[in-house]
Amino acid sequence: MKHCLNYSKEDPNYILLEKIFKIIGSRKSRTIIASKGVKNINMMILSIKITFTAIFFNTTIEFVVSELKRDKKLQKFFQINEVPSALQISEFISRFKPDTYVKITNSILMQTKPIKKRGNRTFIVDATPVDLDYNTKRKHRSKKYLKKQNLKWSYASSYGFYIGFKATIVIEHESAMPVAILIHSGAPHDTKIFTEIMENLRKRRIIRKKDTIIFDRGYYKYENYQIGISKYKIVPLIFPKEKFKLQKLKDKLTYPLRVFKDKKTENKSKRLYKILKRILIQKIQNWKRYKPIRGKIEDFFKLCKSGLSLKKIHKYTPKSAEKTTILTVLLAGLITTQGYNTKTALQKLSET
Repeated sequence: MKHCLNYSKEDPNYILLEKIFKIIGSRKSRTIIASKGVKNINMMILSIKITFTAIFFNTTIEFVVSELKRDKKLQKFFQINEVPSALQISEFISRFKPDTYVKITNSILMQTKPIKKRGNRTFIVDATPVDLDYNTKRKHRSKKYLKKQNLKWSYASSYGFYIGFKATIVIEHESAMPVAILIHSGAPHDTKIFTEIMENLRKRRIIRKKDTIIFDRGYYKYENYQIGISKYKIVPLIFPKEKFKLQKLKDKLTYPLRVFKDKKTENKSKRLYKILKRILIQKIQNWKRYKPIRGKIEDFFKLCKSGLSLKKIHKYTPKSAEKTTILTVLLAGLITTQGYNTKTALQKLSET
């Protein structure tokens, strides 16, 4: 039995939601939403608010809409006089591609709490499986059926077999704020999407020279160390596997040929390469010290999965599931901007 969404201005849950609603309804957010091609901005904001509430209280859009129609105080909290139907909300959300929601999410988070401009930053990358919660015991899903839905059986060592997709998230260490999200059907190996992640961060000007990006062992590949330094000018701290050999890495970290093409910048490029190589070697030799730092993204995922019900999504099309995942990450990101950005705070929030 579902409990009513009894609104109270003293309730900590609604106090937090009110702060998040103010961000979503702000002039800056409206400008961002309009810039992504959305015409009916008010409807988009309301749809996001209703979706956030459903995610936050682990319920459905249909239930939130029914409670809005029942409770005038809740309508006032949402700042609406007329409540649309659940079908209207769902149809409106479905009009836009997942990429639109990714762009809205990235832009709103970046304008809400911009990452620091000076000094070197640390980013953390990790991925998590998103299960669509198909009841395979009740109804078998053939490979042919899944292929039509752009889905397939996948496997994750931390989760087991599942039908769904993989969400890769990058967070900034100090703020715990997500700065990038990538969605892949199935479970492509982490080493194969290393360059895609880096390109996303480079094109959106998230990363700068000498920033450190921490990856777990899934991204381990000697070539990825070389790519991170030579192409993106960052320190790619990929946790090594048991077979890792430091001397082999040192031998592979040689100047790329393009360093020698421009004589004017050759010395400068060589100096930067040496600095990045030195920092990387030092950090790899002491990589275990960085495990607690990387643990912060695990706490962020715990917030998304345990606190905001991302562990199993009750959606049965890839696009609707992707949109729910993206909006869950947006909600979690906005929560971190309200001070829930430490390991302890994230853990407490995920358990409430």
